[in-house]
This record gives sequence, C-alpha cells and structure tokens, in this order.
Amino acid sequence: MIAESLRSRLVLMAAAMPPLLVMVYLAINSWNPRVGVSTSVNEGTAPIAVEDLQKSLAQDRRLLLDYEKAQATLRGEVIRLRKSFQDGQISKDQVVEAERSFVTALKRVHEMRYSVTETQIAITEAVLGEKVLRMPVLPVGGFSQTAELMRFNGGFRWSLNEAPRVEKFFSQTFGRSLPLTALGQSHTHNRLGFDHRDSMDVGLHPDSTEGKSLIDYLRRSGIPFLAFRQAVPGTATGPHIHIGRPSPRLGR
Repeated sequence: MIAESLRSRLVLMAAAMPPLLVMVYLAINSWNPRVGVSTSVNEGTAPIAVEDLQKSLAQDRRLLLDYEKAQATLRGEVIRLRKSFQDGQISKDQVVEAERSFVTALKRVHEMRYSVTETQIAITEAVLGEKVLRMPVLPVGGFSQTAELMRFNGGFRWSLNEAPRVEKFFSQTFGRSLPLTALGQSHTHNRLGFDHRDSMDVGLHPDSTEGKSLIDYLRRSGIPFLAFRQAVPGTATGPHIHIGRPSPRLGR
C-alpha cells in the first residue's frame, strides 16, 4: 500500500520486462514518496473542509485510472517496438524513447497511488480525530478502544527525534521499512488545519499482523498513539496508526 510495497511491484514489473530493468530500477530510486520532517505550518490559510478534500480525492482517483490506462498502453507499445527492433524493422532509438515514456508513466502512476493513499488517511484522521478530541482525556498509561479506533496515552516523552527507534524495531522485526505516509507536518495536514508537526502516520491496518506487532511495541515502550481501524462512513478508507499525541486544530 505504501512506498516499500510499491517499490516491490515496480521490481516485479521490471523482471517481466528485462530490457527495462535498469531504467525501472533508476526510476524506483529517483522516486522517494517518503514525507520529510517538517515543523512549518501554514496558519494564515483557512483550512479546507473535509468534504472539499473528498472531492479532490475523487478527482485524483479518476486521474489515477487515466494514468493506469496510459501506462498499460505504453507497456504494450514497448513490447511491440522491441519485437519490431528484433526483426530489424525499426531503430534502437525508437525503442529507447518508448521505454523512457513508459518509465515516466510508471512513476506517475505510483506517485498518484501514494497521493491517494495519503489523502484517504488524512480524511479518516480528520473525521475520527475530531471525535478523539471530544473524548475524555485518558490518564497516563490509559488505553481504550472502540470499533473505529484505539488510543493509548503513553507516558514516554515522544517527539519525532524518536522516530528512528520505531523504524528500527519494524525493520528488524519484518525485514522491510516502516510504511510511513506522513512524517511531521504535510501539505495535506496544512490543508485540513491539523497540527501534525510532532506526529507520524504509518500505513498499516491496526488489526493486521504487522499492525498488532507495532501497537504492542508502542504500548511496551510507553509511546502514545491512535490506531484508526475502520473506514469512516461516507468517506475514503484510511486505516492507519498515528504515532504521537492527537493532532489538534491549528490555532487552538
């Protein structure tokens, strides 16, 4: 769903098209969707309504379908041109140009998939996060859960400086990178008007094997978190684990 799984899919596609292996590998390594740490917020701009973000998400989904169709067409074109080159009907330059167009389309598809996932998660957090902010404050070490979410008020003094320890635990346990979707304040959080400067979002379903293991680790370490487990009615599905304190509205 997130960066590492997308990278794996790209590699598999490259394996299916050996002549493109090097080009796709370069594309994978030049595309890094991980959101960098940011502490800046745009407090001078009025937050966008969740409904407006949903409309934007619907447009992105339509674009993604168009991008996927274009990618499939270009893939077929590359296969056709390579055969023509092998038969001596066209020059190698024509094949190389088609391969480059295919790699560009491939990157565009995966960038849009990542953007859609990030927005889905942000919408879920915005809707359910408002509910969390209205709930009674948990005591230190307190844990509660509903059908929609889990929350834990760990006593550890969490900051994004501690993010590497969580990433190290996950990579050592599962042999892959932690599937981050937001590390610190993102453009989407700015648009929604949420202060996410000291939080990170992980694109794992809290009831999955990996999600349960991460939650157990966070609780043992006293690290506060919110785990959004259920789709929000009428909005996009965005199960994930929010590490850090709940994100208040900017200006509160």
